[in-house]
Amino acid sequence: MCPEARAHPEDRSGERGVALILAILFTIIVVGITTTGALVLRSHQVKTETNFISHGQSMQFSRSGLIEALGWMRKQTSQPILDFEPRLLTMTSPPVLDTIDPEIGIVREFQITNSIWGRYEVWKEWNADPDEKRLAWRQQMQTTDVSSMRGNLSAGSVWRVRSLGYVFRRVDEDVPFNQPPNQILGQDMTEVEARRLALQPPGQAALCARNGGSVQVLTRGRIVGGTLGAGIYYLIGGGTPTISGTGSSVGGTPSQSAASTYQDNFEAVFGVGQSELTAMADYVVGNANDFPSPVPMNTVVLSTVGMTFTAARPLSGTGVVAIVGNTTVGQGSYSSFSGLLYVQGNLVVREPCEIQGAVVVTGSVRVEGASDFVTLTYDDAILSSLRQAIGTYRLSSAVSRPMATDR
Repeated sequence: MCPEARAHPEDRSGERGVALILAILFTIIVVGITTTGALVLRSHQVKTETNFISHGQSMQFSRSGLIEALGWMRKQTSQPILDFEPRLLTMTSPPVLDTIDPEIGIVREFQITNSIWGRYEVWKEWNADPDEKRLAWRQQMQTTDVSSMRGNLSAGSVWRVRSLGYVFRRVDEDVPFNQPPNQILGQDMTEVEARRLALQPPGQAALCARNGGSVQVLTRGRIVGGTLGAGIYYLIGGGTPTISGTGSSVGGTPSQSAASTYQDNFEAVFGVGQSELTAMADYVVGNANDFPSPVPMNTVVLSTVGMTFTAARPLSGTGVVAIVGNTTVGQGSYSSFSGLLYVQGNLVVREPCEIQGAVVVTGSVRVEGASDFVTLTYDDAILSSLRQAIGTYRLSSAVSRPMATDR
């Protein structure tokens, strides 16, 4: 190689410029992708948060309104409820603080964070509302007695309750929540029906059985009506009960009572049909092994299958038990139950067993002891206590989301 070639190697300075440009482009691309990803993630977070505020939170607030309305109904000393009329009386002792706006109904507001607030409204009926626009809205939303629409029920038996839940931004507390500069961020409405349980046996008696001729009170079987109730109550024309065997007895005021009218279906005894009672029950049993023993205090248990109570699973506790199917309280079960026992089917009760309150059976009845007694006792105090604790309003339908015109 000649000296000139060695002194002047090939010039590559241009390549260094290209590499720098490529590095810059690569950096721009990476930064762009990273920034785009961050923006997409932030957009997704904002969208999720917005959806939660506009739907999730407002829905939960709306459901809270339903629960408070139900609680208000239960707390009223005069039952059934004939007028949904929450009050705000700050000058009384103690004050009555059912709401913050008695013209609407039940209204609550609470701060979520900073300027974001929640609110729910359960509207009352007020046909004399002087605000025509508000009256039109009220007539869509108001809590309504629908007893007559649900059958031949007495007033106040069934109420339709609607609740509106809001999430809003409060900018000016001197301006209504739904007027600028305040802003509604989310709104939802829920609806449910609340019913009272009647707990009304066909007659005031220890044992109510449709056909007197299908009732057998045998050895050491005792039916005790006491001074407030009959021993056995049944329909005229179906024969008379059989009382025989050592130690068998039926007593009460009177000991036996035959009636010309007799209603023992679900609607007559509980004030609701079987499907409604299913929605209102604390426990719904489709498998005999799932029956709660003892029955928790002041609860409603509905079994859609016949039951056999044993020493391992006795009939015990205090509450209302309704059984669809033939039922046996087995020998040696040591069952002891207080409340209302309703059996849509046949009932056999063996010793030792004691049931206080009332028993209603649509089919045949056999009460029989041997070495010990079987005792069915009418107890009006137990039934009255259950009506107070259980017969109050309960949700009788699933919570739904009806549509309404925007406010």
